[in-house]
Amino acid sequence: MGASLGVGCSSTEDRSDDGVVTIEFWTIALGDAFADYINGMIDTYEAAHPDVRVEWVDVSGAEVSEKFLASLVGGSPPDLANLYDLPRFFEFDILADMDQLVSPADRDLRLEVFWQGMGQYQGTAYALPWYAGVTMMWYNRELFALAGLDPDRPPTTIDEMLAFGRQIHERTGKFGVSWRLHPSLVAPAWALLRLDGVWPLFDADHAHSTINTPLAHQVLQKWVDAYHDGVLPPEALAASHRDEVNWFIEGRCAMLPFAGGWITRYFDKTFEAKAVPVLQPRGALGLVPATNQVLVVPRMSRHKQQAVDFGLFVTNDENQLEFSRRVAILPSTKAASADAYFRREPVTAEDRAHVLSALDIPNSFVMAPPDVPGWSRMEDVLYEEFARAMGGDQTVAQCLARVQRKWDHQLAFQ
Repeated sequence: MGASLGVGCSSTEDRSDDGVVTIEFWTIALGDAFADYINGMIDTYEAAHPDVRVEWVDVSGAEVSEKFLASLVGGSPPDLANLYDLPRFFEFDILADMDQLVSPADRDLRLEVFWQGMGQYQGTAYALPWYAGVTMMWYNRELFALAGLDPDRPPTTIDEMLAFGRQIHERTGKFGVSWRLHPSLVAPAWALLRLDGVWPLFDADHAHSTINTPLAHQVLQKWVDAYHDGVLPPEALAASHRDEVNWFIEGRCAMLPFAGGWITRYFDKTFEAKAVPVLQPRGALGLVPATNQVLVVPRMSRHKQQAVDFGLFVTNDENQLEFSRRVAILPSTKAASADAYFRREPVTAEDRAHVLSALDIPNSFVMAPPDVPGWSRMEDVLYEEFARAMGGDQTVAQCLARVQRKWDHQLAFQ
């Protein structure tokens, strides 16, 4: 197991004089829009479990990782938390083992693609899957027509998407594809490789990297060429959160791979007539990327069993289906994802996007990073070297050679 962060692991339960256990529950940026939903779940759970009280804390996405780290160092972490940047925490052995805390029966209620997704590290599950998203694509019919493309025939493969994007830029001056290529955001370099079947990036023992191959060179080269040819906007390497949504809505880019239809709330009437949701184009892997939010329990929690029990309640079929009806997300459980709601006849563009995403759950994989110790630093190395190749400061061959050398050095000395 990974190195210690210097935090303890206590099994002692703190109960008030009346025998009530209080657990602290963190969510990310749900307080403004979904307070009634979250509070309703808490009220229902507390009514059925009078010996448990849930304190809900909503944290902004930009702050949650630092706040979580500070809570660990301070010895007062939440008992159950929605958390980003999981690879940053895996190595320090600070998260409770869900394979031990969740029964096989409860585990079997969840879709394997999500149970084996963001919360896996070195063969162990450290998270409960919560709500999910599966990538589909929006495209601008007007820009297709202006570029001489058939607006009724969107691309079905990544290579076709890049070719369409190149023609769009050549004929309209607009950019083809609205994707960010920054680490941990949308489509970093390792995700581009995985979409085209270049995976895994390390040998079975994690002793050496296997990234420097002719196929990896071919995949990254086509993205470097696409970037230089205006398929991607110049800010793609240094973009901020949701910039790719703005580029599409502003009409700067013709295609937006995206998970879901909530962005329609930002469409005006004119843009609604142009923007069409379709299935996500496939790479050589033949699958589409998915993401899922997760809930974790720190090993320091004094109330692990209560925290896991509440987490299973939050992520059960009924609560996930209700959440999916309120916002265009997808559930991570088998029964909820099989509900007829996700096969309804779409009324709006948002409905259609939601249904398309749900349709591709069986064809999806969770875009989790490589399951290797020290990944956070390795990802920085890959981004830095890939950015240099995108900027023309080195060739793709030099990029891959440098990445493999640096990764192997880190593996040898960590």
